[in-house]
Order: sequence, then structure tokens, then C-alpha cells
Amino acid sequence: ALSPPVDHKAVAIFGLEELEYDNVKFQFGGRLERNSYNPSGLPTRSFTGVSAAAGIHADIWKDSVLVANYAHTHRAPALEELYNNGPHIGSLAFEVGNPNLRTEIGNGIELSLRQHGRTIRGDLNLFYYHFSDFVFPFVTGKSRSKLPVIEFTQRNARFIGVEANLRHRLRESIWLNLGIDFVDAQETTFNTPLPRIPPLRGKIGFDWHSGGLSVKPEIVLASSQHQTFTTESRTPGYTVVNLQASYTIPQRHLAHQISVNVFNI
Repeated sequence: ALSPPVDHKAVAIFGLEELEYDNVKFQFGGRLERNSYNPSGLPTRSFTGVSAAAGIHADIWKDSVLVANYAHTHRAPALEELYNNGPHIGSLAFEVGNPNLRTEIGNGIELSLRQHGRTIRGDLNLFYYHFSDFVFPFVTGKSRSKLPVIEFTQRNARFIGVEANLRHRLRESIWLNLGIDFVDAQETTFNTPLPRIPPLRGKIGFDWHSGGLSVKPEIVLASSQHQTFTTESRTPGYTVVNLQASYTIPQRHLAHQISVNVFNI
């Protein structure tokens, strides 16, 4: 077992509210949550905190909306981050938790521009987040059981990212899908890139429908990742080809769907 037996109890109360007018909506949310961990042979920990968010959803022109959100987030450390101590065969690492981790606090802004027309559909999303005591896996450079040792640690961090998607109807049954996403994430003490951050990626695909048949081929292009954490190595760029296909047989009160998904062809 990666961790000792742990009795984890969680309780939360939350509320959502939306005020809707002719061309604008205001959205609010709040959540109070408490997590307590009682591990066998290790210190008991408990975390209580409040998360809250506020947003606006406004029509700006035909078929287009602008969305802006602010969020204050509270996240208790996960059981694995606190108490793991053993080899993880999924990540090929020896994970060591830290039972002294503190609550992770985030404050962020998200902006989104969305278009949903008959022939053109798309969205542009921007976000900025600052985290106090951000929890992440730190590669120590040591090894145990012939596996690299990873220790969970905390530092202040900031995330800046962008994601854009575009769908264009080429014909009645064929859509062209384009997409791109990028995130820059650094811990702010030494301005070092955080580990395990994906590189700049783009995708090109098609969505073809004919009756009940749907075929979606896609090519994903990723650049090399040179913004790496200490002890991480540079990752070269790569290309992946994916294919999703399905056939739907509708009946009066039910539908049968046969699907095949092949990733990294």
C-alpha cells in the first residue's frame, strides 16, 4: 500500500445564485468545507476553509458572449500528498508524502470570449492564477527501490494560460476543428518552472456526420518543452494521430451506439 490506513472525513455546504437580466447574467458561488484525516501511526490533520467565486456573462453581439470570473479557492492537501510512502508503479516513482502540508489558497481571474454561429463557432479563454502554498511533486534526485524519489512540497506559484478553439462548417456534414493551448507555470520564490507542465499544443481535426455515422480524425502537435523544473529533462516535440468513430441506431424509446476510439495511432 502507498499509504497507511487513513480515516478521511469530509463535510461541505455550498450555495449558488444567478441573477439574470436581458443581456447579462451575474453568477455567485460559495463553499465551506472541512476535511479531517486520521492516519494509523501518524499525526491527525484537519483543514477548514472557504471558496468563493463571482462572474458575469454578457451578450456583446449576435451569437457572442463575454464571460469574466473571479475565484478564491481553498484546497486541503490530498491524502496521497500527505501520507504516501512507497513505490507508485503508475508514475514509476517512489512517492513520499508530507504530513505537515498546509492549505493551498488560490486567487484567479478567467476571461472567455465565445462565438456560437451557424457556420463559425469558437472560444478564446485566458486565465491568471496565483497560489499560496501550491502543492506539487518535487523530484529530489535520489532513488529508492531503483525508482526516483518524489517528495510533495509547497511553494507560492502563478499560472498564466490561454486556450483557443475554432469550428468552421465546411459543408452541411463536415466541420473543421482547430485548437491551441499553452500554460506558463512557475513557482515565484526562485522563478523556476513547475514540474509536469505540458508544452504548447495545437490540434487539427475534422468532424464528419452522415446519418447515424460520426467520424472524427485528429492530429495533435506539441512543441518541445524547455521550461523544466530542477532535475527534469527537456521533452522533445511530438505528433499524435487520434481517431474517434461511432454509429448510432435510434429507436423509439432507446438508442444503441457502437463506438471505436483509437488514440496515438
